[in-house]
Amino acid sequence: MRTWTGRLPSKYRSAVRFTVVGAIGTAMQYGIYYVFLALFERYCPNLHGYVTLAFTIGFCVEMVSNYLLTSFYTFRSKPCLKNAGGFLVGRAVNYVVQVAFLHLLIRCTMPEEWAGIAAIALAGIVNYFVLMPFFKTKDRGTTERPLR
Repeated sequence: MRTWTGRLPSKYRSAVRFTVVGAIGTAMQYGIYYVFLALFERYCPNLHGYVTLAFTIGFCVEMVSNYLLTSFYTFRSKPCLKNAGGFLVGRAVNYVVQVAFLHLLIRCTMPEEWAGIAAIALAGIVNYFVLMPFFKTKDRGTTERPLR
């Protein structure tokens, strides 16, 4: 059975799947960020750093589901210590990039609600290239593995 990405040239398949997983993760992370941002603004307005805290909560929850989707769907590999370690390193870099974009955009007068989604999207582009080497298989030199 061919999947819809199976119709694409092989060099584009993982990038398209990465985009799908990224869209799911972005929606999840931003939704959680937005909810916690609203809760903190309403109930803890004097809490210093509540924007970063709301963003971090969304990031952590999304990271778990993103690892599994990235392993099984994007790069068609099994979860293991090597790709888990690579994923965590990549996500740590991604988190720093996201938070830096978040605060830069807020400093440039973008509303907190919009800065969160923009920061996630901008950092997602960087994340693909950081993660790719950790999910390549050695025996075939590719990330592709057929669906069963």
